[in-house]
Amino acid sequence: MFMPLQGKISKFISAALILFLAPLQPLFSELPQLGSPLDLAANAIQGGSYVRHQDLNYLTYEELQQLSLDPDPKGELKKKLDKLWHTSIINNEAYYDGVKPHSPEDFRLGPYLRVASWNVEKSFNIDELKQFFLSEASFNSMINPAEVMLGSPEHQEMLRQRKRLLNADVFLFQEMEIGIKRSKYYNAAAEIAKTLKMNYAYAAQYLEVDPVTLGTEVLEFEEDDKAIEAEAREFFEVDPAKFKGVFGSAVMSRYPIKYVEVRPLKTMPYDWYSGELKKVGITERVRRAGAKGVFKNIIQRELKVGNRHFFRVDLEVPELPNKTLTIINVHLEIKCLPKGRQAQMAEILSYVRDIKNPVILMGDYNMSPTDISPTTAGRIIKRTAGSPTTWFSLAVNVLSPHALIINTTRALSNFTKNLNDPTAKSIPVVAPNPTKPFFEMMEDYRFTDGGAFDFRGDKERSMHGRAGTLSNSNQRGKKGFVTSFRVLRPIGIVGKYRLDWVFVKSFLKDPESGPYRFAPHFGETLEDMNFNLTLPLSDHAPSVIDLPFNEPKISSAN
Repeated sequence: MFMPLQGKISKFISAALILFLAPLQPLFSELPQLGSPLDLAANAIQGGSYVRHQDLNYLTYEELQQLSLDPDPKGELKKKLDKLWHTSIINNEAYYDGVKPHSPEDFRLGPYLRVASWNVEKSFNIDELKQFFLSEASFNSMINPAEVMLGSPEHQEMLRQRKRLLNADVFLFQEMEIGIKRSKYYNAAAEIAKTLKMNYAYAAQYLEVDPVTLGTEVLEFEEDDKAIEAEAREFFEVDPAKFKGVFGSAVMSRYPIKYVEVRPLKTMPYDWYSGELKKVGITERVRRAGAKGVFKNIIQRELKVGNRHFFRVDLEVPELPNKTLTIINVHLEIKCLPKGRQAQMAEILSYVRDIKNPVILMGDYNMSPTDISPTTAGRIIKRTAGSPTTWFSLAVNVLSPHALIINTTRALSNFTKNLNDPTAKSIPVVAPNPTKPFFEMMEDYRFTDGGAFDFRGDKERSMHGRAGTLSNSNQRGKKGFVTSFRVLRPIGIVGKYRLDWVFVKSFLKDPESGPYRFAPHFGETLEDMNFNLTLPLSDHAPSVIDLPFNEPKISSAN
């Protein structure tokens, strides 16, 4: 009599809970969490605790038109926009399909995790990326025969880099679009995740709301050329039924995704709506013309609503403490000075301080010493007048008969010192390095458990034995770090930059010493694999790192 009665009571309590919680479901759906408690319970009934699929609530074409006219809406549109910035796509279909991690092993590292990051340049080449991942024959057909002969040592190196990338169990992607014409209206994250057979999370950073694209601003032409006018209108006009205008980032993994957190950063060093809307002055027109002529880059207006974001994804990795690995997909602002990016990173670090498990911050840091936002002569004068280096140069001009030689030599020496090495020493006034403070902040940072980011660079754990600060995680070359970005037609070293970085919290308390378990090893930038193609897949090369689950069998004796 007791057991049946107990069963009836349990059923009664369960039914009562369902009736009690059901009216609260709309409230739960507003929270910026992985999924509401009801969502998780529903998935548990299906045999697992992971969200199977959760999508974004996209804005309609008419709502995007409203945003193009007023980037700070009120009422229901504001609520919808706020929810978009605080939720994400979550898809664990690969997990439910039985996909398992590759779990590679190496005689030096033992079992390890490989992680890769790639900015895919506005998702321009999603079809080609899919073929790149699926077929070596397709990859070979993409290689520029003027640069690399099939079967040559250079070709073998490209194949090695591709193979290394394909063995990654976790991918971070930046500049992934959904419903934008230039990327064929694809959901880029869904397309690549399906190709790689991976679970994925996607978070929006911006919505593309250029009035010309959305038809709320009419194109005007200085010349009466019907052919040019027709071509321009065809280029800008979009399909309202397909257009969603979403620009963001994705994390893909063969490990299941168990938690996602996304929020727009409060720090906004550049406003992509008001900044792009401003009338372009003569200085900027000259610079844009120069970039197009010299580097074959096209700089045009990019009107967007939104901001860079904090994007955290927790993966279920059984080999780690608490079975958790935290991924922070980083994409910092490009149209600002280094201090703006440093402020954004300081905000991101404030959100991760209490995380006790291993953490990987990886992505496009846009680590440039300059600012590419629209320029005016007044702003150039204001910035240079406020720089101590400017006044030092003027003093040399006044006091020294050899001013031209001294200033030219000093500028060239500083350029050489800082070339592709933002960690280089900064000498205030005489030879400043504006990116150095960023790296000092990262090295000095401590989590609440005392954990630190790994800044080590050991010959035995770096690519090609090139040791130096951060070389275990970020590949060094003959001078500075290997570049990860280049314009379409660089001139020598000009037009190449190291923009993409990785920082790892493993089990260190000191950035320069401690155990090597889950510490970064053999960080590599896969330049040849991408830039030796007839049409590079992106203006960025992917980066990879290996992280051993146990203390590796490497020592200085090796």
